[in-house]
Amino acid sequence: MSRRLTPRRLLTGTGLTIMTTLLVVACLFPFYWMFVTSIKPEPEIFTKTPHLWTANPTFERYGALFEGDFLQQLVNSLIISTATVALTLLLAVVAAYALARLHIRGKTVLLVVLLSLQMLPEIVLIIPLYRFAIDAGLINTLIGVIVANLTMTVAFTIWLVRGYLVGIPIEIEEAAWVDGASRFTALWRIVLPLAWPGIAAAAVQGFISAWNELLIAVTFLREEELKTLPVALQSFFNEYFVDWGGVMAASTLFSIPILVFFGLVQRRLAQGFGGAVKG
Repeated sequence: MSRRLTPRRLLTGTGLTIMTTLLVVACLFPFYWMFVTSIKPEPEIFTKTPHLWTANPTFERYGALFEGDFLQQLVNSLIISTATVALTLLLAVVAAYALARLHIRGKTVLLVVLLSLQMLPEIVLIIPLYRFAIDAGLINTLIGVIVANLTMTVAFTIWLVRGYLVGIPIEIEEAAWVDGASRFTALWRIVLPLAWPGIAAAAVQGFISAWNELLIAVTFLREEELKTLPVALQSFFNEYFVDWGGVMAASTLFSIPILVFFGLVQRRLAQGFGGAVKG
């Protein structure tokens, strides 16, 4: 007599494998469809019945991208995103540690202010940021975009990293202090490795935010050689026609650095759970 199928048994064995497979397919299918559309001839993109593959693939759109300014725009986006993540983590980790460990007057109010900053839409801040960039001589520079991006990423990162630091027992640091370690040494060699999951998550969020940034880049950058990839994507849209094949080709290449960055950070995230304890 066969066993009764219960929800618990459904979630184990074959049932769990099937659901996991369906979830993976659902997550990966948009990337697959984006790539397939990028290599389809123009008539096949607009057919009433979509096809999962094309009998006449063409890579001309990718060639056209590399013949233009795509590589320069890629470099600009990488510089902005990498610098934004590095500066965000540098500022936010120090601030998060202070808010998690030190007795600061008005700390609760400061945390509420930081949280409130995340509720402001970017369009509200763009005019003050633009005026600041003009006064500082940062218009039409990558540094200006990086500084403006920090206003969007630092506050959230402080909140995120502080949450991980609060969860790390203070007794671990106190034991290091007893052994003669300074506060900075304890932070660098003990606390930060334990907080790697939070730092890695903050790095991913900051990189994606800077990589996808459009409004600041459009407002601050005027010269063609300084444009970023999100700005370049707008060139495929005009008043009467949208080059969907070009959009999909550019978007496919646009997604690769994000996936690579996440893969690199994911390894550090996994190491964070045990690296410091083993040391």
